Amino acid sequence: MTRYLLTTAGRTYRIDADGETSDILQWYIESQGTPEPLIALSRQQVLARIGRSALPTDFPAPDMVIGDPNRETGHTRGWLESTVDGWEAALLNSDAPAAETPTNAASRDTTDEAVAADTPSGSDKPAWTPRSRLWADVPMAADDRVVIISSLGVVAPSGKVITGQSMPSGQALGNFLATHWPRSPKFLPQLWLTYEALESIGFAVDDSDGPITSSSAVTGVVEQYFDCKVSNAKAGWFTCKFAGDRKAYVVLIPLMHTDPSSKRPGDMGVAGYEDSGTELPEDELDAVKLLAERIAWLANIADGVAPSSRWSTLGASLLDAVRKRGRQDTKAIEACPYPAQVAVETGGDIEPAVEPQWDRRPHRAKEDKIDVEVDQRAAYLASAGQVELGYGKLKELSKIDVGVFGEQKPPFGLWRLTTPPCSDLDGLTKKLPRPHASMQWDEPATFWVTTRGVQQLTAPVELGGAGLSIPELVIDEAWVWSQQGRLLRTWADALRAKLIEARAAEREDYQDFVKAIYTTYLGRMASDQWQPSQKQHQQPAWYAAIRADTRWRAMRYARMMADTHNLYPVQAELDAWIYLVDRDQDLSIFNEEPAVNGKYRVKWTSAEDDEQGGGAA
Repeated sequence: MTRYLLTTAGRTYRIDADGETSDILQWYIESQGTPEPLIALSRQQVLARIGRSALPTDFPAPDMVIGDPNRETGHTRGWLESTVDGWEAALLNSDAPAAETPTNAASRDTTDEAVAADTPSGSDKPAWTPRSRLWADVPMAADDRVVIISSLGVVAPSGKVITGQSMPSGQALGNFLATHWPRSPKFLPQLWLTYEALESIGFAVDDSDGPITSSSAVTGVVEQYFDCKVSNAKAGWFTCKFAGDRKAYVVLIPLMHTDPSSKRPGDMGVAGYEDSGTELPEDELDAVKLLAERIAWLANIADGVAPSSRWSTLGASLLDAVRKRGRQDTKAIEACPYPAQVAVETGGDIEPAVEPQWDRRPHRAKEDKIDVEVDQRAAYLASAGQVELGYGKLKELSKIDVGVFGEQKPPFGLWRLTTPPCSDLDGLTKKLPRPHASMQWDEPATFWVTTRGVQQLTAPVELGGAGLSIPELVIDEAWVWSQQGRLLRTWADALRAKLIEARAAEREDYQDFVKAIYTTYLGRMASDQWQPSQKQHQQPAWYAAIRADTRWRAMRYARMMADTHNLYPVQAELDAWIYLVDRDQDLSIFNEEPAVNGKYRVKWTSAEDDEQGGGAA
C-alpha cells in the first residue's frame, strides 16, 4: 500500500493506493508531472497578507504542519496560497466591508443611502456597484486602513467597492470616516483622493498664481473643505482631526509632488517618480488600480506597514513590526546620539564612504576607451543585515585593550584611532583611494571609527584593508555599548525578499520603493528628526557601521580588480567605481557571482550612450 498526498483547489487529500491505483498515479506522475517544492505561507506571512494582527476565527485550518502538532511550540503551520486566495475571495464577495467592525457594522447601510441622497445625478460615468469587486488580483493587506476616493466612488485597495457614488461635498469625508472606522482604530485610517474626486467638489489643485510646491500652503483650504483641523501637512499628506475627535490621514494625490526630500527630488511616494515610467497614468480608473496595487504590495511586507509621507517613516514602521513579531522588542532599544565628545570632534560624520572627490581620470579623453561604471547590488541593505550593532548602556572606557579586535566578535563601539602615514604601510598605492578617507599619505592621522571600521583597517591590504596589525593599533579614547547583535537582520531579510519579488516581476516601481525604504531609513538614523514615538530610531553609530561595511566591500573589490586584472578605477562615488577600459574589453570580468546583494555588477557603460546617441562605435 502506497500513500499519496494530492493537493488541488487549496485542499490536500490522502490516497492509500493499492497496486493498480498506485500504478495509475505513478504513470501520471512520471508522464505528466514536474517535480516542484510545496511552498506554503507561514502564519506571519498570512497575517501580513490579509492585514490582520490575528487569524480570524473562520480562517481555514493549515494545509501543512512542520514538526510535532501535539506540542504547543514544537510545530509550524503553513497555508497554501490557493487556500488564502479562496478565503479572501469569499470574504470580498460577502456583504461585509473590508474594515467592518461590530462598532460600525450597523451604520454601513445608512452610509450609502446618505451619500446617494446628496449625490448629483446625470453623471456620464458608469456607477460602481457597492460590494462588487473591480479587480481580483490585489490582496486585502491594506483594506483595514486605506480607501481610495475617486469621482466614481470609494474602493478598498483589494478592489471591493465601498460606495458607488462620488463624494457629494468635502464635509461628507468626516461622516464617511465615522461610519467606516471605529473611534479608536488600531492604525490611523488613510483616505486617498484623486484629482477628479477633488475637482468634483470644487477643490482646486491647480493654483492660478503658480504651481503649489508646499502642502502647508493649502492647509487652510483643506480645513475649510473637509471641516477638519490639520496638525501636519507634507507631500500631499494631511493629518486631520474631524468631529468626534476622529483622526485620519487625508492624502491628496495631486499634491504628492510637493515637499520632496532633498535627496530624492521628484519622488512622489507610491505615486511614482516625476517624469518617469513609474508615474500614475492619466486615466482615473487605471491610476486608482495601480495605486491600489502599490499600497497593498507595501502593506504585504508586514502587519502595521503602510505608505507614509516619507519612505524613512515606512522603514521605521517595518522595523517596529518585525521586532514585535520576532519578540525582539524585549531588547531595550533607546535613542543613542553620539557622545558629546565624539559629536564635537567629528561634526557628527563618522565612517565616510570611499574617499570623497577621488578622481584619477586623464585630462584628455581617449576615444579608444569607454567608461564602465560598477556598483554593489543593494549595498546598504546587504550591510544592514550582517553587521553587529550595539544597544543597551553606552560606557566610556578608562582602559582600552586592543586585543579585543582579535576576537571573533569584538564589542560594538566608537574608537579614536591614530594611524601611521599611508606611505609607511606596505602594499598601499595611490592608484586606489586610501582605505579610510581620514588617513593621510605623509603624516599620522587621528580620527573616530566604529568597530567595523577598525576591522577593515586591520584586514590585509589585498582584502581591502590597511594591513595594520592589532598590536600596533593606537587607540586613546573609546565608547562601548553593553550589548550587541544583528539587530537589522530580520528587517533586511523582509526587504530583500520583496526586492527579489520585484525583480522577478520586472516591476521598476516596486524595486524603487524598496531602495527608497532602506536608503532613506538608514540615512535618517543619523538624524534626530523623529517623532517622539519613534525616537529609538536615532542610531547614528549603526548607520556609521553600515557605511564602514559597505566601504570595506568597495575597497576589497577594487583591490581584487587591480591584483587580478591590473585594472584601477579612475573615479569613485560612494560604493560605485568607474573604470576606463578598451572598447573590446570583456565586461563580464566586472560582475561578481553569485548575483546577490552586496556583489558588484556592471551598471552602465559609455558605449551604451554612444550607441543611443549615434556616436562612434
